[in-house]
Amino acid sequence: MSIQQVEEVEGEETPTPSARAAELARLSPSRAALELAWPGIIEQSLSAVGTAIVFAFVGHLGATATAGVGAAGNFLFLMFPVWRSLAIGTIAVVSRRMGEGRATEAADATRQSLLLGASAGLLFGVFFVIFSAPLLRLLGADDEIVAIGAPFLAVIGAANGFATVWLIGTSAMRAAGDTRTPMFLSGAGVLVSVALAYLFIDVLRIGPMGSAFASSISWTLGMCAMLALLWRGVAGLSIAGGPWRLSRSTIRVLFSISLPSAAESATFSFGILFLSGLVFRLSTEDVAAHQIIGQIETFSFFPCIGFSAAASALVGQALGMGDPERARRAGWAAAGMALVWATAAGITFLVIPSFLLGIFTISGAVVMAGIGALAVVGIGQPAQALIFALGGALRGAGDTRYPLMVSLVNWFVVRLPLAYVFAFVFGLGLTGIWLGVTIDYFVRAALLAARFRSGAWARVRV
Repeated sequence: MSIQQVEEVEGEETPTPSARAAELARLSPSRAALELAWPGIIEQSLSAVGTAIVFAFVGHLGATATAGVGAAGNFLFLMFPVWRSLAIGTIAVVSRRMGEGRATEAADATRQSLLLGASAGLLFGVFFVIFSAPLLRLLGADDEIVAIGAPFLAVIGAANGFATVWLIGTSAMRAAGDTRTPMFLSGAGVLVSVALAYLFIDVLRIGPMGSAFASSISWTLGMCAMLALLWRGVAGLSIAGGPWRLSRSTIRVLFSISLPSAAESATFSFGILFLSGLVFRLSTEDVAAHQIIGQIETFSFFPCIGFSAAASALVGQALGMGDPERARRAGWAAAGMALVWATAAGITFLVIPSFLLGIFTISGAVVMAGIGALAVVGIGQPAQALIFALGGALRGAGDTRYPLMVSLVNWFVVRLPLAYVFAFVFGLGLTGIWLGVTIDYFVRAALLAARFRSGAWARVRV
């Protein structure tokens, strides 16, 4: 039975997927996952390199500048629940509708997600401009760090709405089966961001704020390019010609998926803030090392985001075609490939931690503070790979409630309590904090693997 034709089976019509979804369905799950993942891997790797270069520009300004920018960056995680939840809802709905051959409904969902993201970005932008300094003081930052971090947070927070819209739009492209266009957009954005950061920080010497200006301009240009491409059409998905208004039925479907994901992401965001609060009880060198370790870890998990996106799109499209077995195989294939990448990265963290830390700072004290912690992070990378890939597969199916429950348990029962005990009761400091994080990785990976193995996600209605 051809997936290109509409046939009658027991009185029902089989799905007629979009041309791109049909093309992917003709490949093996592993080949299809790699087809979608490799542009995402390049995209996320370029993004990681660009972010690292810009962060290195800031790091060479000293530990206080590094700590101030890093502390401000922590609060951008407050936007994380907004764009991530809307992106996940968009991916689940768009991929399912494209698998069903209902491109008009996929476009409606995309437009409404973009509107919701723009509205939320505007509200959060005002919030960050008004409360940047109090937020940093709430985190425990001293006056020197606040002096650097507050204006940085005000600018970067005000512009974060552009990034939110950009991320939602590129998520819709991936859900439709096009991961190459987001790769090219991201690559161009990295070039712009790095060039502007160099200009503002090293040439014009305006300090850490140069990073904020560079990112803001890059996000704005990226959003405009994304909207132009989606208007023209990508992989059978176009936002042109349809209504730009919110529909109760579409919003209901999006929110049924997005709200649990938003709660999960909010748990993550506040968990990050609580974890940062623990770090700020340590020395300034520990704070700086903590921010650098977060940057280094992106070289492992950013490529895994590519496999996560591939799993989400393929699972959603396969379920739209009425083929849960293919969805299952695609999820495990993406997880296996992510595991190989993350294991290699983890070994690198274990073998040369001081060299990696030294790329981002000229302070020997900061390097010494981070060596043990980065080695511990390396041990947890295989589990991190499973978290991303299988989590992406579950969310592509619209199964967002189970990951929410896992997140609540892991943050507040496993990660934060263990980080506190290892860091302060056992006196392991920053290494102890990351040891708690690493143990959490393995517990979370086991819970997500058990859920995906159960097959309950295939029965979620989208």
